[in-house]
Amino acid sequence: MSKTVKIIIVCATVIISGFAFWDVPRNKVTLLWEKDTIENTAHAYLNAEMKKNSQLVYALLAPSSDYKKTHSYENYLNDLKENPPLSMNEYKIVRIYNLRSNDNKENYPEVDKFVQVEVEITFSNAGPNNIFNYSFTFLKEKGNWYKG
Repeated sequence: MSKTVKIIIVCATVIISGFAFWDVPRNKVTLLWEKDTIENTAHAYLNAEMKKNSQLVYALLAPSSDYKKTHSYENYLNDLKENPPLSMNEYKIVRIYNLRSNDNKENYPEVDKFVQVEVEITFSNAGPNNIFNYSFTFLKEKGNWYKG
């Protein structure tokens, strides 16, 4: 076996080991695969908020969230009546970042992964130059992404 082939084998082994045993590069590659799905879920959630589609907003909340475990859809509607949300005029997804595995399975056993979605939002009552920046957490549970 030539020296070049040995070097290639060693380099490939190191790279594969890094992806197999270290979350950071593995999660970056996974983010490339999952980014469109995460972005579609974020758009669905934010559009539902903008259109005040409470049924879809509630459906896109993570099933394992404390809120959804303790509040039925009817409770959610009552909360909206008591505390109406601000009206979103427009939003822009700035970036999707920090995909990570669930390292707290004790408290969140149903969650596989977490990711941050940074969004700029303009509210109807705030004027076009008042842009607010939020970082929302989305969760992956049983193969689906949800708003955390």
